[in-house]
Amino acid sequence: MTDKSNETGRFDPDFCESRCPVCTRARQGNRLARFLQTVEMIVTFGRCPWGRARQRKYGVKPNEQLPPEKLEK
Repeated sequence: MTDKSNETGRFDPDFCESRCPVCTRARQGNRLARFLQTVEMIVTFGRCPWGRARQRKYGVKPNEQLPPEKLEK
């Protein structure tokens, strides 16, 4: 049985971008979510696996907004 995995592996970068309850709220400016994301980034040495996949795909860290030119893709 073959699995159709993408080039980012098991972790979907779009989860971090659009569905992660911490990252999406932190990028919107929620103070509690920003605090939790900061703690998470310290504990995971920079970013969680989904954040790493997002950085590989979009070129921005989990706590940064996407540049406008990346949103149009």
